[in-house]
Amino acid sequence: MTASNFPTSLKLTLAYEGGYSNHPLDPGAATMSGVTQVVYDEDRRDRRLPTRDVRMMTTAERDGIYRRRYWDLVRADELPTGVDYAVFDFAVNSGVRTASRALQKIVAVEPDGIIGPATIQAVTRFGASLGTVMLSDAICEARMAYLRGLDTFPTFGRGWTARVMGARDGSQIDDTGVIDRAAAMAKGGAVAAPRVATYTPKTYSAVVV
Repeated sequence: MTASNFPTSLKLTLAYEGGYSNHPLDPGAATMSGVTQVVYDEDRRDRRLPTRDVRMMTTAERDGIYRRRYWDLVRADELPTGVDYAVFDFAVNSGVRTASRALQKIVAVEPDGIIGPATIQAVTRFGASLGTVMLSDAICEARMAYLRGLDTFPTFGRGWTARVMGARDGSQIDDTGVIDRAAAMAKGGAVAAPRVATYTPKTYSAVVV
């Protein structure tokens, strides 16, 4: 339940995000390291900067976006270790409100999509009663149920399933899905962060305004 979980969680999440993509069936459209052009534009405007191609995003900008627009919005610093990563990765992949509602339904509070004090208290009660691993497992199971209901699951489902569940359903100590790493974190075990390729933003002459 400390801010120090953010760097590790981010490295784990970035391992699945890759570089630049613009798949015609992906509703996120143009995306760089998991950050869509729309989100990048919003973030640049919030910082009173001109918008530009997402491929020009710096590493510092990327990390700041993940922190401000995902980690902080799900109040991950106040969530138990393992649960913080599971909810954060869910939010990155499917949206903050979707991930927040899933967590709220599991801990039996009003699923308004905004994690507040009541949700944090319910998470604490759930963990004390049933255990943090059960909560992180439940989040990942709810995430898979949500993903299977999407029209794009036939196209992206195999990759999404590998990301969330690894090679096998459920949490195992020797598997590599979010569910497995979250459980290991919750148990206090070491989770090796995968190597993430760094990149140097390309220079483009066009600037979107």
